[in-house]
Amino acid sequence: MLFQSITPVSPPIIAEIGLAHDGSLGQALAFIDAAAQSGVEIVKFQIHFGESESTKHESFRVQFSKQDKTRSDYWNRTSFSEEQWALIKSHCESRGVLFTSSVFSLRALKLLFELKVDLIKIGSGDLLNEEFAEALTDYHGLILLSTGLATYSDIEYALRIYDSNRQRGQLILMQCTSKYPTPMEESGVNEIKNLEEMFKIPFGYSDHTRGLSAAKISIVQGAKVIEKHVNFDLRMFGPDSSSSITFDDLEDLVRFRNDFRLINSPYNKDQVSKQLESVKKLFGRSLSLKQGLKKGHILVKDDLTLKKPDGGEFSWKDLNIVIGRKLNKDLTSDVFLTNADLD
Repeated sequence: MLFQSITPVSPPIIAEIGLAHDGSLGQALAFIDAAAQSGVEIVKFQIHFGESESTKHESFRVQFSKQDKTRSDYWNRTSFSEEQWALIKSHCESRGVLFTSSVFSLRALKLLFELKVDLIKIGSGDLLNEEFAEALTDYHGLILLSTGLATYSDIEYALRIYDSNRQRGQLILMQCTSKYPTPMEESGVNEIKNLEEMFKIPFGYSDHTRGLSAAKISIVQGAKVIEKHVNFDLRMFGPDSSSSITFDDLEDLVRFRNDFRLINSPYNKDQVSKQLESVKKLFGRSLSLKQGLKKGHILVKDDLTLKKPDGGEFSWKDLNIVIGRKLNKDLTSDVFLTNADLD
């Protein structure tokens, strides 16, 4: 799959920054640093161009800003120039993480083409955007399609749109629910396997719930990629803070993912034991005396015990060979019994 050539860790985790930087380039770079330190593979932003994306009729979905009169004003205030986006992508590369973004206009899509990104996210509001699908016809990277607002028939229609333009192998659908935050019982995280079986296409999970439980369950459910909003502090300004986690939590999610991957790690006890042969010998035991005995003593079972390491001449299965034989010399208890010690 193309995704594994982009990032071989499975499932990769996306740190969704969105607009949490609030238009500060310094903050955006600091978010990248923190995400890279947490161990994720991908850092995602949102690229908004108000005039290319919406009309004056666009209202705040959640009224959270006192300094921006309209949603478009907010997007314009928090946007970056093309040169700044190039710097952001370059900084991601320098920190060893993949840069990507959600796009909400053809202008934003064109910007990502110019930046030569390997991954593009299409939000659920544009799942059925045929203009986007057409513009992505010649794109050779991976597309994540969110299904947060979709019905089952919407998903079927979206797949027909993209099937007419590209191979399905370039697509991953993202299960999510477009509520901020999403109640756990409405996350649909338990449906990931069913959705993959229903639509015969890989599904990831975009998590808008509070905390880490749903994201961790999605890993168990086989999600192909995990996306989670993250912020330095959940009390910070921004529309996504209520459905975000901190970077400490993000590190916890990465650790869980890494640990869970052990469930698919190949393991062969014969091979491992062979590798540990010297250790096995160190902890093995050979026949010895419980206490020192004099020459001429006839051995009985109660005289004998097993002591470390392995490598002595006799083991416990050799008791019948040893019992009843006479010592031909004095022996201490800190040596192995050998055939040369016996008549």
